[in-house]
Formats: sequence, structure tokens, C-alpha cells
Amino acid sequence: MFVRPRVLSILTTRRCTARCDHCCVGAGPRATGTLTVPRIRALLDEATSVPTIERIVFTGGEAFLLGDDLVALVARAHTLGFATRAITNGFWASDAKAADRRIAALAGAGLDELMFSTGTFHQEFVPVGRVVHGARAAVRAGIATRISVEECDQSAFGAEQLRAELRDELESGKLALSSDPWIVDAGGRGTAPLTHERLRGARGADVDGGCVTIMTTISVTPDQELIACCGFPLEELPGLRIGSVADRPLPDVLRDAPNDALKMFLHVAGPAGIAEFVARYEPGYTLPGNPVSICAACVALQRDSRAMRIAAENVGAIAAELAARFTAQQYAFRLPATPTQHAHS
Repeated sequence: MFVRPRVLSILTTRRCTARCDHCCVGAGPRATGTLTVPRIRALLDEATSVPTIERIVFTGGEAFLLGDDLVALVARAHTLGFATRAITNGFWASDAKAADRRIAALAGAGLDELMFSTGTFHQEFVPVGRVVHGARAAVRAGIATRISVEECDQSAFGAEQLRAELRDELESGKLALSSDPWIVDAGGRGTAPLTHERLRGARGADVDGGCVTIMTTISVTPDQELIACCGFPLEELPGLRIGSVADRPLPDVLRDAPNDALKMFLHVAGPAGIAEFVARYEPGYTLPGNPVSICAACVALQRDSRAMRIAAENVGAIAAELAARFTAQQYAFRLPATPTQHAHS
């Protein structure tokens, strides 16, 4: 496969201290599936043979459940020359001292970026005060930090409280705060109804354009599947899979995977662009469900078997154009220097 991945995201474990409804990876205290530390170390070493990879992301589940092993893995990635990012719910920051202690170890290991996921569903398990402690500690340590706040009509907690409590950190430029749609779990594990009409009315749907993270970020799951996605539906859509790294090194799996028109199409045009292409052959076609985000749009498109069949049957007519645009974008892409991607990337 012709692909120039810039980010390797490692889903270290499905275990988590929280059990958020609609969690995109089905994480929780009793969830099973964990990459062994030796396998993660091997993946880091293998990534050095993929010359375009610049950043390693440690996520989950809850990556901080690895304890001192996470510190050692960050140090290993840093020594190998990668930028490093960790993603967490902040459970470990019970007070300022606890937060400083955990952050000091990671800063010493070379952690460059830290991202927190929080919001209404998290609050049942991780009080927002812990996110505040953790973010302050990370900013004090000089780590670029982002907090992603879940957002849906059912949310009783928003970013306003955090903006007030972390005003100084936000003004320092070391902390970013974003509100992101909390997406219905593509695996069907969620139970609460989720709607986004408030968000749609405030800023509209964000579904247009290509998905730059497709094949720019590649992810390894606890089952050692290699996925061409960083975001919410990554494990539930077969079209995003690249192959298994359980028995073969990462560079070999990337090299031998066939070039895939769907992945290139998603990268270049996104699900909305593919829907417009389908509408050439089925006039009036639109994405099902009126999705509010590009991740939800990707799920809606790939779950529509008729649309996928029409796209597959006709994509040959534009295959050369797709390949040329994809290649040009791969060579022109520059990895953002600050945490701007989805909370699971």
C-alpha cells in the first residue's frame, strides 16, 4: 500500500476506570484485551522502519493504568526520536500533589503532549476537578495539553466551567480546550439516546471535506489489528482495516497491504464527498441519519450497503484522479505541532 503514516496510535488496553455510555472502544473496568508491554516496545522499534512516522500516541481504554510501564514506554519512544502523546480521563489526578507526581515522571521521560477526555458521561466516574488538577500539572511541566469535552443534547456539563477554572493556563498558550460531538457508539454498545440538535443549531454539521487522518494516523488495537483511522468508529468498520500485526512486523503489513480506493477516497473527499459521488448514480442520495460530525458520517456511509456497492462499482472511473490527489496530499501533509486531533488520536 502506498501510504505515508505520520502518527502511530497504540490502543494499549481496553481497561478503563470509567465505563462511559457510548464509549467508542467499549472500555471499562472489566473490559478485556491489552497489548503486552514487550509487544508495545516491539511496535515502537518497528515504527523506526517506517520513516514517515513522527508521533506515537498512547491511548486506550485508559493508558495511565499501565503505571510505570507507561513512563518507560514514553521514554523509549522519546529515545527513538518520536514525538509522544498520551490520552487520559485524568482519574489519577486526585489532588495537585498526585497530579504533579504523575506528570513529573512523564515529563522526565519526554512526554510532549497530553490530552484529557471529559464531559457528562465521564463525570459519573472521574470528577472534573481531577481534569483540572491534571491539566494544571501538565502546563506547569511545560507539556502541551488539550482537554476535549464531550458534547450532545443530553450533556449537563460543558466547557464553560473549565474555561473559568483554567483561564490562566488557557492564556498561557500551553492549554487548548475544545468541545467535540460525543458520537453514538458504532458497535451498538451505547444505551442512552444521543442527539446533537443544539450543536447543529449553534455551528452546523461538520461533515464536509476529506478526512486527513485516514492513513495519516494508523492505529494498533489490543487485538493487534492495524487500522487506517484514529477516530471513533475505527474498529467497527471493516473498510478501515489494513491487516494484523500479531504475527508480522508493522512495516511488512503496511508494505504488503493492497492499495485501497475506499481509504484513498475517504482521505481525499471524505464521506460527504463519497455521498456526492454516489448521488451521480442514485440522484437525491444523501448520507443517512443527518450526521453532525465526519466520524458519524463515515459510520453512516459505510453502514449503507447500497451506497458502498454503488461507490465500489463506479470508483474505477476516477481511480487515477484519486491516486494522484492522494499521493500529492500525502507528500504535502505536515503534522500539526499542537494537539488538534480527535481525543482518541
